[in-house]
Amino acid sequence: MLELLSIPYSPWSEKARWALDARGVEYTKRNYLPLVGEPQLRILLRQPFGHVSVPVLIDSKRKRVIKGSLEIARFADTRSSASSSANGPTAGSGARLFPEGSESAIVDYDAASERGLSAGRALSLLRMLDDREALAEQVPRQLSTFLGPLAIPVARAGVERTLRKYRAASVSVAEHRSLLASVFTSLRADLSRSKSCDEPRTLLPQFSYADIVMAQLLTFVEVPQTPHLRIGPASRRCFGDSTLRSEFPDLVAWRDALYLRYRDARQPASPS
Repeated sequence: MLELLSIPYSPWSEKARWALDARGVEYTKRNYLPLVGEPQLRILLRQPFGHVSVPVLIDSKRKRVIKGSLEIARFADTRSSASSSANGPTAGSGARLFPEGSESAIVDYDAASERGLSAGRALSLLRMLDDREALAEQVPRQLSTFLGPLAIPVARAGVERTLRKYRAASVSVAEHRSLLASVFTSLRADLSRSKSCDEPRTLLPQFSYADIVMAQLLTFVEVPQTPHLRIGPASRRCFGDSTLRSEFPDLVAWRDALYLRYRDARQPASPS
């Protein structure tokens, strides 16, 4: 059995979930709680020091752990329908996410996605520091009840810790937004040159992991209306960026069309 350790509102986790769902790989979800869940995650990864993060896919049958969205997507892509009888219900059956000859291009898109997501995360967390409602949404209900009036300070400390972890506060808001805008400008240019005959256009001749990773960047412009990303209303407000939304409305529309065709219409969200 496969188990995905992920965060419901995280674009990084959504990259992994979408890849697994697109390939028809069956798995169960387990929500990861930052800070609270870190000691257990370190034990799972056998990594006492350094940065640890999710998504993480646990393959208990083969006693292995797969870290990160890209490696999870590669794993999902190897689960061919031809192996169904050997591997049981976890075998994949959807279209390949890494078409032959596309590996290098997809890795480049993933790297661009990581740069943009890091900038978007910084912008959203900096906004969250000044939004009590969004901070409250970061604390699970049971823990919030236990902490009482301390819930907001604890949530703020967690956000500040994440900013320090990724050294996000050392770069200005303007620089973060400029980096994200530059990635969007390149994405727009690539879509305009695309040879895809599909609608919406895809970055490669067919839908691939490249589209999944670049679509997630738009989460930090406007969160998509999809059951696959569970984000509270106040956090949605912090994730959104009206400046970038007014500059790249075509990309938001492209992302929404991708979700409609390749995500929401094909794979209902399973309960967390």
